[in-house]
Amino acid sequence: MEAKKIKQLFRQYLLGKAPEKESEVVENWYDSFDEVPVMLMGAEEERLVRQEIWQNIQPQISVAKSFYLRTASRWAAAAVILLGIGGLAYFLLNPSPSYTQISTADGEQRTIQMEDGSRLVLNAGSTVRISADFSRERKLHILDGEVFVDVKGDIQKPFIVESGPLTTTVLGTSFNISAYEGLQRLSVGVVSGKVSVKAAGKVNILEKGRELVYDRQLGTSSVAVLAPGTIEWQQGKLILNDVSFDDMVVLMKKNFGIQITSTEDHVKATRYTTELPTTMEPVKAAEVLAAIHRLKIKVNNNHQILIY
Repeated sequence: MEAKKIKQLFRQYLLGKAPEKESEVVENWYDSFDEVPVMLMGAEEERLVRQEIWQNIQPQISVAKSFYLRTASRWAAAAVILLGIGGLAYFLLNPSPSYTQISTADGEQRTIQMEDGSRLVLNAGSTVRISADFSRERKLHILDGEVFVDVKGDIQKPFIVESGPLTTTVLGTSFNISAYEGLQRLSVGVVSGKVSVKAAGKVNILEKGRELVYDRQLGTSSVAVLAPGTIEWQQGKLILNDVSFDDMVVLMKKNFGIQITSTEDHVKATRYTTELPTTMEPVKAAEVLAAIHRLKIKVNNNHQILIY
């Protein structure tokens, strides 16, 4: 509802001319003040609204008894208008959230069984939003993290996954999406069936054993054979496959809850490849990672791990 229409609704309400349904909207909004924060107007907008309300109310004062019904509520609503018409806009335009948000902590995994029979497995440090009315709209939004999705087939209702710049649409299949914030690359890998992935305006059809990789920095995507070990994180393994220092830092933080840093250029230029069980003690995991690449670690007083 636009601001102009909201003001017109108030005008009709204050003059006693609003239909019953519209009057209920205003009164329900007024009753909700204990629950909904009021969004205040700027000083100039408040002055103009105040002037307009007064011009509409003043001619009616002499005949106020003709529409005395709910007078107290009307004057209360009028007073609140002077505090900010934005409050009604908030009430009308912001219904209850249409999604459920679920997160896993660093080092935690979680399996979610959906009402349609589909299954989600969230990797460590992930956050997703799921449509509240999942029976009507099968939609998943990955805000951060990695998720394995096993979709129950339904040709009438495609399963849609949004992960940053990628939109994946399927009817019935299983696939893995890696979309951690901080990683340069996002990926969609198909384990079974077929999926459609839209990236940078182009639609790609991926079949079993194929993977789309999207480069955030370049804004480009490529399709290749699914990388070995893509879904082995479900078995408690962190597999680093020729990743940059920055990506390694993100993945170590998500899986072990540790913050790794370095001041050495050669450390930052190193590409990291290894396999670590996520049950390993965090500092030990960092030691193993460093040793494999002929590096050393030092634990600082602030619990950061310095690699050199």
